[in-house]
Amino acid sequence: MQSTNLQPYKQIQGVYVHIPFCRQKCLYCDFNSYAGFGADVMAAYVGAVCREIAGYSKDLPVNANASIYFGGGTPSLLPVDCIEQIVSALKQYGYWQQPREASIEANPGTVDLAKLKALRQMGFDRISFGVQSLNDDELRAIGRVHNSEQALEAIDLAKQAGFTRINADVIYGLPGQTMASLQNTLTQLVATGIEHLSVYGLIVEDGTPLQKLVDAGKIILPDEDEAADMYEFVQAFLKARGFERYEISNYARNGAYSKHNLVYWHYYPYAAFGAGACGFNGSARFTGTPAVRNYIEGITNGKPVYDVERLMPAVQFEEFMFMGLRKKSGVNLLQAKERFGVDVRQKFGAELAPFIARGLIKNDEDGHNISLTEAGMEVGNQIFEIFVTD
Repeated sequence: MQSTNLQPYKQIQGVYVHIPFCRQKCLYCDFNSYAGFGADVMAAYVGAVCREIAGYSKDLPVNANASIYFGGGTPSLLPVDCIEQIVSALKQYGYWQQPREASIEANPGTVDLAKLKALRQMGFDRISFGVQSLNDDELRAIGRVHNSEQALEAIDLAKQAGFTRINADVIYGLPGQTMASLQNTLTQLVATGIEHLSVYGLIVEDGTPLQKLVDAGKIILPDEDEAADMYEFVQAFLKARGFERYEISNYARNGAYSKHNLVYWHYYPYAAFGAGACGFNGSARFTGTPAVRNYIEGITNGKPVYDVERLMPAVQFEEFMFMGLRKKSGVNLLQAKERFGVDVRQKFGAELAPFIARGLIKNDEDGHNISLTEAGMEVGNQIFEIFVTD
């Protein structure tokens, strides 16, 4: 299954499983997720995922330490035996060997101690909770089904179940949110002792219920200046409490980075299973059909369920730069030369120079890496444009 002689970017380094079920669709969400499916559809879906795993055509070897990530949707909505079926299939067909990390997303209110212990027993060693806020009014305003008490309880139960690696997602710029309420949310989460936080600014995505409510004036969001102040507050608050901003939206204490997400940011290949799941083999992207019933039917009847997007070398390089520059450690220029034959300094030196002069990009001491500074992360999209292929 694995060749230790191959470079990391020539092996599958991560495995993603998409669970598209939710108890209720959040107002801001444009992810491939659905509410209202019953146990029969969930069971059929799990069967289809297991069949897909069994029949997946591996065009790259699977690294023995490939990370595992169950995302959604709300994977924790699945009954324990359904999750176990998928885990067993991954192990049987060589995707789950000795993962460097096995992570599962969960929403507060969808787990109890017994389920969390079962997940830990299966081999999951990291759990990510969609907390978003610890202010109940803010949670209601975006259509979350849990409250702040359930969120803190979920974190405590995960610790009791043996999880030492716990993440909480947080959103700033929420309807009705103030600097004080944001500070209260972060203060309480830091006090739990968890060592990873993912903090995102609210984005009003086209076609979501939130967009319609905002456009109709029924929901008022913090203005741009208030959101910018919140952004700056998050950086200072978490830094003062020992959290390293190791990626644009991710913060960790004591080096507790998300090892699976680093696969994406390193632009390494990863396999993906499930409706709407997206895999990458280094030169092409494979995106599954998003509709649950279409996916089940396609897998059951042996029909193609993936759209394939073959990426030109210039696009691969562009994406490598985008993803790498999201990390605090930045992009290794020797890897850029080895993987894509591009001498970044030679080809883009003139365009990078103004950003370096303004303190937005920095070079490391040996000259092998470039990375965004804290200020550079605020204007990352402007810097990424340097590498966009016409």
